Amino acid sequence: MSKLLAVCLSNLWTQRFTFGRMGLELRPPRNSMGRILYSPFIYIIMVVATSFEFCTVCAFIVEHRSDIVLCSEALMHGVQMISSILKMTIFVYRSQGLVQLIELIEQPFIKDNDRAAETEVEQNLWHLQNRRGQLLAFIYFMMCAGTSVSFLLMPVTMTMWHYYSHGLFQPSSSFRVSLPYDVTQPYIYILDCFLMMFVLTFFCCSTTAVDTLYGWFVFGLTAHYRRLGVHLERLEDFRSEHLKPIFHEHAHLLGLVQRFNLAFRDIAFVEVLLICVLYCSVICQYIMPHVNQNFAFLGFFSMVVTTQLCIYGFGAEQVRHEADQFALKLYQQLPWHSLNVKERRLLLLPMQRAQKETILGAYFFLLGRPLLVWIFRTAGSFTTLLNALRAQYEKA
Repeated sequence: MSKLLAVCLSNLWTQRFTFGRMGLELRPPRNSMGRILYSPFIYIIMVVATSFEFCTVCAFIVEHRSDIVLCSEALMHGVQMISSILKMTIFVYRSQGLVQLIELIEQPFIKDNDRAAETEVEQNLWHLQNRRGQLLAFIYFMMCAGTSVSFLLMPVTMTMWHYYSHGLFQPSSSFRVSLPYDVTQPYIYILDCFLMMFVLTFFCCSTTAVDTLYGWFVFGLTAHYRRLGVHLERLEDFRSEHLKPIFHEHAHLLGLVQRFNLAFRDIAFVEVLLICVLYCSVICQYIMPHVNQNFAFLGFFSMVVTTQLCIYGFGAEQVRHEADQFALKLYQQLPWHSLNVKERRLLLLPMQRAQKETILGAYFFLLGRPLLVWIFRTAGSFTTLLNALRAQYEKA
């Protein structure tokens, strides 16, 4: 059991496992020229199946547009499907840059016999942050897996129980869809369940893979900032020639942060735009309950949506906090008051740049705690609007 847990918490295991189920590889071989899509057939099947189910959800919303409760539940499924498709499309498009960025993040923590003592301390920092990130990624993966399993297993169990209890085949489903075929036929229902397995696998793996990879980068950048802090604390001679390597590494780290921001900017933008509607539809399932509600799925899915918000919001806050802590340490550790005028002028520019706030954005949005508050308030406004529309339709 301990060996299994150690494997699950190893570097990038959760990300590679979930990407692998979709036909992608985060560590492509050298002869692949950085292409991570090693099995396009599997990936295309999942995308096509999800797109088909998304169309059936849209048809259901149009057909039942006068029923706010059913529309809000179908909207929850549709928004999550379009979110998974868009995030994976953006990821595949930017995959080469992300693979290169992964290598750059890991590079300073590779073992080097020439500086064994420094490498050991740096690797302890790396393993601490990496193990923490992989633990959270594994927990998030279990949430997504629980969502997918409960979404399919509960309706199938209810269908089988009703059949053996009453002898009637009445298929049950958690999806609010308008299908072009008759699922009341047992064989058609079984084929539809197989189709749903592709859709739910795509939801589970795409959500886990992309979101936890974002978290992996956050913890990797945290290790980089703390590594710089350790180098600064070990510095005994503060002359310019000894400070240049630290300033050079800090400039390199700022470049990594910028590349990380550019790589995930589109994905974060999609996440912020859709999460308000998604969170609103989740809330509606609690305040506007109806028959045949799959509460097991709803509980898991609520945890997944909330964790998504925390990954992007608090992840950006973590990077900003580490940058601020290094700027403070740079000011406190350097004896700038005892240096001559020439050396003070040399330190002025890097100290000012270190104190500049590090911001991770998504075009019109700045990721962080204020954005989380805005998302909750917007979701609450949407929920109030849907509740008012529901009351209006009930009176009519």
